[in-house]
Amino acid sequence: MALNLADRITIMDSQVMQMRVRGAVINYALYLLGGSPTDPQKAWAKGALDDPQGMGAKVSRHLLDDTNFLNGGSDITDNQLKGAAETAINARFIV
Repeated sequence: MALNLADRITIMDSQVMQMRVRGAVINYALYLLGGSPTDPQKAWAKGALDDPQGMGAKVSRHLLDDTNFLNGGSDITDNQLKGAAETAINARFIV
């Protein structure tokens, strides 16, 4: 059963989910910097590492329509959450 709008926000704003998203953001930023990032990827990654809490909060809003989040809520797996965060980052933050 998909989450309603109020449930989505409640779960996403929870301390645990914010920490999990922040972890996904940091993980992806380090991954990008460990390779051969493009200039936009490098700029995003450095900004994310400078303020992981702020970037995590921004990215979390873009996960509210992810299928795995809608179906699992706080039960979304770490791999699903990382995948959703990376998809959102690539599509909506790195340009």
